[in-house]
Amino acid sequence: MNEPPVLPVIDVGTTIDTDGTSWPTAVIDAMDNPEVADLARVHAVEGVGDIATEALCIPWSEGHLFLLGIRITTPVTCAFAVGFSLPAHREALEDAARQGQLVIATTPPEEAATHQPLWLALDLDTERMLGALP
Repeated sequence: MNEPPVLPVIDVGTTIDTDGTSWPTAVIDAMDNPEVADLARVHAVEGVGDIATEALCIPWSEGHLFLLGIRITTPVTCAFAVGFSLPAHREALEDAARQGQLVIATTPPEEAATHQPLWLALDLDTERMLGALP
């Protein structure tokens, strides 16, 4: 069994849905992981399914590495982790924990208006997230 990939966050921001609601968003590079890059399309067609999240924070020389583990069991099976850098991404993580949801984008923000991509919205285990933040 392969270890799930760790995909670094390349940008954080906010996605505004059609109702005008703002959602914390993490942009990741999933080009080398097509099973992750295709998740938003699969979930749009097949439905959200079962998603579980875990959180782990690791100290390192420049702050902390915050890993958000994501395991999907339906409609497809997929596991990966998203790597946030602390303190740089702390505000986005706290906002996601407050809302209980995070949007994962695989399209760079500057291309989003042109490509109109689908993004993956995740319900989060808020207690685990807050418990892992230093």
